[in-house]
Amino acid sequence: MIEQKLDTHYLITTGDSVEIPSFEIELKLSKKAETKLKNDNESVIVMAFFTGEPIENIPDKYKHKVEMGELWLLSYPIELTDKRIAKFENLKFHKDLYDLLKNKDIRLLINVYSGRKSTDVNILDCEILQDNMSNINGKQFTINGKLISNN
Repeated sequence: MIEQKLDTHYLITTGDSVEIPSFEIELKLSKKAETKLKNDNESVIVMAFFTGEPIENIPDKYKHKVEMGELWLLSYPIELTDKRIAKFENLKFHKDLYDLLKNKDIRLLINVYSGRKSTDVNILDCEILQDNMSNINGKQFTINGKLISNN
C-alpha cells in the first residue's frame, strides 16, 4: 500500500486508515501502591482516548460518536501486570473520522486505574496526561500515582 502524508505532519494514512504515531507512558507508583498491587495480584490499566473537535455538520451516521463536543476517534487500553511502561503503537482509526475533524491535531487523554481484579473499585490515584498529539508524537511521558487515600 502507498503511504501518504496528511496535512498534519505526524499522521500517516494508509488506504482508508489513519495511523497515530507511537508513544510511551511510564508509570511511577508509590511503594505502597506497588506493594498492594503485588499482594492483591492486581493489574494496572493505561487507557488512551483519542478525540478531536468535529466539524459543524456531522453526518447522521457519525453523530453517535460525538460526546461533550468531542468526536471520539479511538480508545485503547493497555493492561500492565509487572511492567510499568505502556507502549502505544500501530493504532489506527478510519480516515472518514479524520475528515470530520475541524482541527486536524488529534487530542489525547490518558487515564490510569487499577484492573479491578481484586476489588470492584479503582484503588489508584494517578495523574492524567492530556495534550495534542503533535506534542506527544514519539515521546515518553511519566505519570505518577499512589493508592487512593482510603486504601
